[in-house]
Amino acid sequence: MKVRIKKDFLIETIGNEKVLVGNGEQINFSRLVILNDTAAFIVTELQKQTEPVTAEQLAESLVGSYDVGYDEALTDVKVLLDQLHKQEIVNIE
Repeated sequence: MKVRIKKDFLIETIGNEKVLVGNGEQINFSRLVILNDTAAFIVTELQKQTEPVTAEQLAESLVGSYDVGYDEALTDVKVLLDQLHKQEIVNIE
């Protein structure tokens, strides 16, 4: 499974919350997604990539930056990617 984030999504800080916002021609406020710190990290990693990446690659990045084991990181990444896919924020190949 490889994943790529769709264009036109930005992480904004609103109050103390990190929010993923669709930033097309017209902002659709029904597509606001509140992110915790690790979810924001994963989305940021996706935005840096020029090619699709695997959940395993994202989990390795998470382990390198947070105090979390690989298996837990991989599970969390897969859950987040599934949620983002259902909301049509990422494409999964």
